[in-house]
Amino acid sequence: MKLLKTLALAAAVSITTPAALASPETSAMAEPAPGEILMAKVNGLVCDFCAQSIRKIVGKDEAVQKVHVDLSKGQVRVDLKPGKSLDDAALEKLIRKAGYSLVSVDRNVAK
Repeated sequence: MKLLKTLALAAAVSITTPAALASPETSAMAEPAPGEILMAKVNGLVCDFCAQSIRKIVGKDEAVQKVHVDLSKGQVRVDLKPGKSLDDAALEKLIRKAGYSLVSVDRNVAK
């Protein structure tokens, strides 16, 4: 009888998922920290070709996760990978390489 209870308890424990056993602190640490977001004001963005050029050149940088170009506002949003950074001079160099001029850069943390 004691052996049956032990086996039943062992079976119940083995069915429990690892996530249920993890502490809330462990689960929170598993989530990646958000990366920084750069909002760049760029002169000369007027067409889809402009947007494609910016996305292609800026998107090749190893720190960049995603690039979004808003032609109506003349803005480029650059989402950086968690733990990576891109200084203003490097971003300006990438924008110039694509054929455009950087006016300003605003930085904030992703939410």
